[in-house]
Amino acid sequence: MKKMIFGLVLLMSLSVHAWDAPEVFKGACDYGCTPKMQALFDEFLATPNALAFYPGMYSGECNHLSSSLNPDTTHYAGMLFNTDEMGAYMTGSMQYFGESNGLGNLSFEEAKEKFLPNWKGNGRLTFHPTSTTTQFLNKDGNPQIIYWARQNLETKDILFLMYMKDFSTAFCRLKPNPNGFPL
Repeated sequence: MKKMIFGLVLLMSLSVHAWDAPEVFKGACDYGCTPKMQALFDEFLATPNALAFYPGMYSGECNHLSSSLNPDTTHYAGMLFNTDEMGAYMTGSMQYFGESNGLGNLSFEEAKEKFLPNWKGNGRLTFHPTSTTTQFLNKDGNPQIIYWARQNLETKDILFLMYMKDFSTAFCRLKPNPNGFPL
């Protein structure tokens, strides 16, 4: 009986304990990066600051290390970092195969209206000493998408890595949008 209770308690504790993303994704270029990706990754590793300028709307270029996407094709991402009564969260959008950054002119207020509110629950930010992470888990509780952000405190640029299981690793530089901060 004691073994059965111990097993039940262990199973319950494992099911409520969420997987935590590591502070840094050190193996991002282990399977070969383009020179542009490697330069962004090296800059990410050399920038030891977690997200500091938020709330804010950021957007910029991304390149993907993927069997499904050409690594030399530039894609775009827009990310809104915001806060509510539960803390900080992010929400965003990827723009694949665009001619230019279609998210680059979204103001902070426009982004709050445009992006889906369901990220408020799923996109909670975890602040580490040198990076900020968030993750989306699959139905089994394993990571499906993981995001890492580090911020250059002088330029406010965000160096952003995104791992999407079975699809790609993205290397991005996000810049503050015009009117990207709350009034």
